Amino acid sequence: MATSSIFSAPSPPIFTGDNYHAWSVKMEAYLRGLLLWEAIESDVGAEMPENPTLNQLKVYEEKVSRKYRDLSNLHAAVDETIFTRIMACKTAKQVWDKLKIEF
Repeated sequence: MATSSIFSAPSPPIFTGDNYHAWSVKMEAYLRGLLLWEAIESDVGAEMPENPTLNQLKVYEEKVSRKYRDLSNLHAAVDETIFTRIMACKTAKQVWDKLKIEF
């Protein structure tokens, strides 16, 4: 009998404006668990090499995808009041830094 395991990632912790320090620790662990923390530490964009190989193209696409997944996770991890403060930020690092400064 074959069994399948279905893994679903837990929901991100939601930041409401209170207790930023505890939320940031939880959120860092959440993003590290999804292998997305790199985009918070560095705002450097992925660069496409000239005449890329298929492997280089795949790596580039994965890096770009991670940046947007990271930003999306941060958007999902704040309530609407906080979201209005960060919605103009274009990268996950910009969001993280803005929240760190404000709270």
